[in-house]
Amino acid sequence: MGVRLRFSESRMTAFGMRARTVGVLVSGVLAASAFTAPAAEADEYPTRYAGWSMDEAEGPVAHAVADGSVANPRADLRFTRGVEFGQAGNSGNADRSVRLNGRNDFGRARFLASTSRPFMFSTWVKLASLDGDQIAVSQGMADGSVFELGWIGDRWTFRHRTVHGDTVASVTRDMAQAADGTPWTEHWVSLMGGYDPIAGEVWLRTQADGEFEKCVPDEPWNCYSESLMPPETEVAPTGWTTSPGKGPLLFGATADGSKRHSFWNGWLDDSQLWPLTHTDQPLLRVIYGETVPTPPTRH
Repeated sequence: MGVRLRFSESRMTAFGMRARTVGVLVSGVLAASAFTAPAAEADEYPTRYAGWSMDEAEGPVAHAVADGSVANPRADLRFTRGVEFGQAGNSGNADRSVRLNGRNDFGRARFLASTSRPFMFSTWVKLASLDGDQIAVSQGMADGSVFELGWIGDRWTFRHRTVHGDTVASVTRDMAQAADGTPWTEHWVSLMGGYDPIAGEVWLRTQADGEFEKCVPDEPWNCYSESLMPPETEVAPTGWTTSPGKGPLLFGATADGSKRHSFWNGWLDDSQLWPLTHTDQPLLRVIYGETVPTPPTRH
């Protein structure tokens, strides 16, 4: 598998502070024009395949948008009936999300990416239970292999596995719980996972919402703010021979042929699919409207 590479990023705000434009199909994940990022930055990147805000008050369809906040019905995400729409989202206020039961709920959309080019999944997630492997987003390939992003082996993971369960490549954020010791069931987490056929690698970017106060041992007066999960990107090599995508893009489950399993027990929010490799600060501002404040000072 080779050596994994880790890239730590400068501290950024919790994503919940991002600016949002509210309206029909224009809140949550939108093109750069709906965020604080300048339009010129968005023009530097390829056209996004699709975005799903999950802001619908009721289901079973999470409507898709493309760039420019234009509706993209061919990429609509259709969930099984009974999925709970209208749940509280990752950024509070009027933001909404979708709640899946971990037993048989899932959503499906047509596969929109090309495996001959880099692609990346991006989604906000919150777990209701830590039990078992739970897949937030997955996509099968014509050779029977599957790309999976979610909670796998008790860690946030992006992996590529064969139909027989063997791992082709995998990247993991090695945090079983938040930095303050609380379980991930209490926090929204941003997951980004991608595949780059040109560089021959898979990667995972993770970051949690929020901070806590941490004090120097035996110095209760000497405290500072610490992130629940600072942004970090993990990279691992892969020698996989590219195969076309086959079957639907799944949200909240994965599949081996027609058999679906590893259902997501919790919430999904603002999701996107891009023809891109690693994210950088300008792109993060395009996606989330993030700002990059000065890191907290330790006294």
